[in-house]
Amino acid sequence: MSGKRIFTKEELAEFSKDCMDLALEALEKGDVEKAKHWCRKQKETKDCIHDLYLHWITGLLSTIYDRWGEDAAVSVLKETSCLGPSGWSRPFLDARAKIIEEKGMRGWIEYIMDVWRQHTMHTPPGMTMEEDDEKFILTMNPCGSGGRLVNMGAYDGPFAYRKLKKAGPHTWGEENVPIYCAHCPIVHEAYPVTVAGPGAQFWIHASPFPKKPGDPCIYHIYKDPAKIPAKYLERIGMGKGK
Repeated sequence: MSGKRIFTKEELAEFSKDCMDLALEALEKGDVEKAKHWCRKQKETKDCIHDLYLHWITGLLSTIYDRWGEDAAVSVLKETSCLGPSGWSRPFLDARAKIIEEKGMRGWIEYIMDVWRQHTMHTPPGMTMEEDDEKFILTMNPCGSGGRLVNMGAYDGPFAYRKLKKAGPHTWGEENVPIYCAHCPIVHEAYPVTVAGPGAQFWIHASPFPKKPGDPCIYHIYKDPAKIPAKYLERIGMGKGK
């Protein structure tokens, strides 16, 4: 076995390219079946690393909770997502401002949907977008991370991840919030308001978090930020809405 090659040179070269590059190459050569193969491969494998890090982050937060308490876990969550040097929220806030300036609300909605397409949002029953006169309504059933964990039963049993027992702005004022889901009011609502003022929320968590398997997460994205109801500011401790 040691003297026999397993892969051809062409197959080895394919390892340096991602699935979508290979699909596009196949289409350029007119090989539709091979393009379909790589598209299916992309769909079959895209959640592997995503879910690994999803569990790692939630397990890490739960370990901090167990060793140093709930307040420490919340503090670490805030620092790593928004306030510290590793905070990843500011680039997203800057991207939102630039997209809305250049392309308007249509551009922002298209950007959000492009992102969520990569966030395992098409696990059945899936994701839907609706529109009325004042807002867009994005329903994720399940959310590709927090809701996915709840549906997996990750907060139940002897190896369950932790829930935040204390109600506060970081839990939308609710008790027993899954620890992973607590980044949502911090990152998506409170942080943008703190930096850019009321109306800067990425979206509103109208149905904040799944309380049992099968519950959807529902986002509201208002066309006019000035019309976001005051209650959504008050529940994250940001005072009265304007």
